Order: sequence, then C-alpha cells, then structure tokens
Amino acid sequence: MTNRPGGPLALNTSYLGKWFPGAEPYEVTRAAIREFAEAVGDPNPLYHDPAVARAAGYPDVIAPPTFAGIVAGHAYWQLLEDPEFGLDPSGAVHAVQRFTFQRPLHAGDELWTDVTPEAMDTVAGRDRVTFRSMVRSARQQPVATVLTTLLAE
Repeated sequence: MTNRPGGPLALNTSYLGKWFPGAEPYEVTRAAIREFAEAVGDPNPLYHDPAVARAAGYPDVIAPPTFAGIVAGHAYWQLLEDPEFGLDPSGAVHAVQRFTFQRPLHAGDELWTDVTPEAMDTVAGRDRVTFRSMVRSARQQPVATVLTTLLAE
C-alpha cells in the first residue's frame, strides 16, 4: 500500500495491472434489457420489440449501451468484495464510465468479462480506482471494453 497525505491509501496497489477472470458468465435476457431500458426511460423499440430488432438485423432485442456497465460490474464486484483489495463498496460512487463496442449486446448473449484495476490514487481524500473490463462472447469474441472509475471514502 502507498501513503497519501493524512494516511495510507486503503487500496491494495499490488492488484494493479493484474487480470481477474469473471467467475461466471452474465446471461443477457430480454427481461433484464427491458427493465434497464424502462429504468433509464428509453422507449427505443430495439430494446423492447424482438421483431423490430430482427428487422434491423439483430438476432434479438439489443441493450442500451450503458447496460454494459452492469455486465462489467459483475466482474469487478468480485474485487470489491475482496477485503484485501481495500475498497469499501458501500461508500463508492461511479465517477466516470466509458464504453467501446465491437457490437451491441443482445438478449441471448452469454458474456464473459475479465477485469483489471488499471489505476489507483486519491482525490480530495477519497480513494479512486479505474477498472478495465473486457467483455467477450462465449466464443471468445470481443464485444465491449468498459472503463469504470469509482470513488470511495
């Protein structure tokens, strides 16, 4: 661990740059996509109607782009639950999230995600960590990259 003004950095910097495979795949369902789209108030028929999605060339309804944050969260959550990692998720908030897609996520996807803590530091007395999550299909094809920065007390 490194020090910061006023005390030690709680984050365990030995995790930096190490890849952690997701423990299990994330199954994308129509219901999860619909609930997410409703929660963010997006009525786009590509997220709700399989016939519209198929007519647009997709195998099923697609997910709103920020849905990939849920998939990434399942992967990095394993680190947040690890007491050796040193970040208390109860006080954590998303500071930044960036997405790069090779294709949209869609219902029926079985997605595997590997995650690495890419950066750790302290800002205004709060620990900050950035995770890089690499989302891939069951066939190991890249689907998306998600960069998530969390701030925690």
